[in-house]
Amino acid sequence: MVEVESGGARVYGKWFPVVDRQAIELWSYLHDPVGGLGRYEHMRRAIDAIWNAYAPESFIWNDWSELLIRTFCENEWVTVTGPAASWKTTSAAVFSLAAFYADPRNTVVICTSTTLDGLRRRIWKEISKFHRLRPLFGNMVQSRNCLQYEKGSDEAGIFGLATDKGEIDKAIGKIIGFHSPNLYVVVDEMPYTPEAIVEACVNLLSGAKRFKFIGLGNADDQLDPHGRMCAPKAGWDSISVESERWETRRGVCIHLDGLKSPNIRAGKSKYPGLLTQSDIDTTAEIYGVDSSQFWQMRRGFWAPEGVQKTVLSMPMIVRSRAQETAFFDSGHVVGAGLDPAFEGGDRCTLRFGKIGAVEGKQTLLLDERLVIKTVNTPDDPTHYQIVRAVREACLERGVSPFCFALDATGEGGGLAAIFQREWSRDILLIEFGGRPSKRPVSPTNPKRADQEYDRRVTELWFFVRLLVQNEQLKGLDEETATEFCRRWWEMKGSYICLETKAKMKDRTRASPDNADATVVLAEMARARCGLNAASLSHSQPRPDSPWKRFLLKRNLQSDYAGAQSP
Repeated sequence: MVEVESGGARVYGKWFPVVDRQAIELWSYLHDPVGGLGRYEHMRRAIDAIWNAYAPESFIWNDWSELLIRTFCENEWVTVTGPAASWKTTSAAVFSLAAFYADPRNTVVICTSTTLDGLRRRIWKEISKFHRLRPLFGNMVQSRNCLQYEKGSDEAGIFGLATDKGEIDKAIGKIIGFHSPNLYVVVDEMPYTPEAIVEACVNLLSGAKRFKFIGLGNADDQLDPHGRMCAPKAGWDSISVESERWETRRGVCIHLDGLKSPNIRAGKSKYPGLLTQSDIDTTAEIYGVDSSQFWQMRRGFWAPEGVQKTVLSMPMIVRSRAQETAFFDSGHVVGAGLDPAFEGGDRCTLRFGKIGAVEGKQTLLLDERLVIKTVNTPDDPTHYQIVRAVREACLERGVSPFCFALDATGEGGGLAAIFQREWSRDILLIEFGGRPSKRPVSPTNPKRADQEYDRRVTELWFFVRLLVQNEQLKGLDEETATEFCRRWWEMKGSYICLETKAKMKDRTRASPDNADATVVLAEMARARCGLNAASLSHSQPRPDSPWKRFLLKRNLQSDYAGAQSP
């Protein structure tokens, strides 16, 4: 009940110096007065007063839009996983714009998407559309994807940022530069957003009086930034595809299942732009209901293990306890693997590890990772900077040249020649290209590797998979696990075919540098230290391993498996 008084109105037990209903509802959303209706109801009424009263059904309320707006209003941290055409982006855009209108002088809204084109086609398109319809506040600058509160000032407003590879540092710089009493962050296409961007947004919490984080995405991988923030507080086993809401470590996650679309529940195409039964049927016919495409784009949920073939999966990692540490029976050897990078945004990654027996089984325990930094200078070529930095790091950690390997594919071959000249010819060169080896795949699969895999890189990556399955790889960190879990493979005829690195980078917008360095380290451990995907123990050393020959040649002693004093 609104009581209009001279110069204002009394509503919700409070006197307002205006009679403008949209201003009253926006203030009430922001301050949640004691006599009010709660933040969600005030936001809903504000949206109706701003847009729907002006242009009926410009924002349509249905089960999903109501759930999303309510959740945004009532929670500080929200992640949403759902299918395509579920109004995730539209609802987040309308909420963000209304929140900005509630206190424009003191509000910053940051909206990110993976590419500039994606930003302009998705969330910025929606913000622009609704602002054009009712431009209550702000100076729109489309060339910069921003809506400034005051013309020429970025102190307050809504700002759209692209986070693709060439823009990451620039975007992070902008994000950490925002300071405002009210900070709202909307991360669109979150599964493919760089981790550094998400962390920069999360860190804004410390400087704001009022903070909200909204992460949107189509479920892809439990280990990508979206999947990790969606992870149930009670563990993945606590939810299923039928779950619609659950608590996360920071807040809540909303799951929109395409099979429960408001259009499907209504039995007709009542809500334009939302999934229909026809959309579901078409996807099922083309890809199949058990395909990863159906799970991601129609169920809006993470596909069960085995639906999408990846080198590793989170259930496999958990079953094999690959993320746990290991305690060696006696001694161990320290080794290192290098995945070189020279340009193109990839990281030059050096991976250390320890090889020894754990309960009689040879095991690779992954250790620290280093990213080798270089500086472009004509007086000191990049290759020589890498060699010096790697050699110094290895010597500090007791890694001999014999226990060091690098990927010598392509330009890595030139780097390998410098390593041999500047350090030692004992280093191991590993080629990711070419045909697989002729050695047996594993003790339980006597087929030759060149009869199982399509190329050498597939064999190398699947050797790590075998180690994990045999519980012979430990210390697997989350970032490296993510890369293994995001690389696809398929069967081509009778051969296992690993997705190319170029396709993976294009699909995930990330390079598997940590995984590649781990693959190099694992192959070094196999070739030089006798680590095989078999339960070998100290009591059953290989009679003539490369490691034993190395010790004999140098008259060294070791308590490592397979190595005995001469």
